[in-house]
Amino acid sequence: MKASLLLAAALASLSVGCTSVSSPDDDTDDTDGARPAPSCAYVVEYDGRTYLGRAETDVPVGKSLGAATRPACDDTPGDGDDGEGPALMTAFAVRGVDPAVAVAVAEDPGEYRLVVADSVRELPPELRKVTGHS
Repeated sequence: MKASLLLAAALASLSVGCTSVSSPDDDTDDTDGARPAPSCAYVVEYDGRTYLGRAETDVPVGKSLGAATRPACDDTPGDGDDGEGPALMTAFAVRGVDPAVAVAVAEDPGEYRLVVADSVRELPPELRKVTGHS
């Protein structure tokens, strides 16, 4: 039960993505209109679903599923750079896990990051095995 609460908290914090932090009574004088924002969450879009990144990078991958995308993100608008553009990557099946639940994406050759569908509220047993949370 404790693990599922931690997962829920982690997924909730990741689901905010790139949002601006401001309040209506914020009287900070910023002449260019830019306000600090939290860092961009690790979000991947694949097969019409949104997946949220996890820390696991050593996952058992299966076959290539096709193209996935990390959307563009600019977590500090007005700072003089354009932020990160969209990143194209390949999604891979995670052995024993339905791709509607989780996939792995290739970040570097031989290194795959686990991403879990944002609709998943509790890791199913087959995914807990992969992440070591049995």
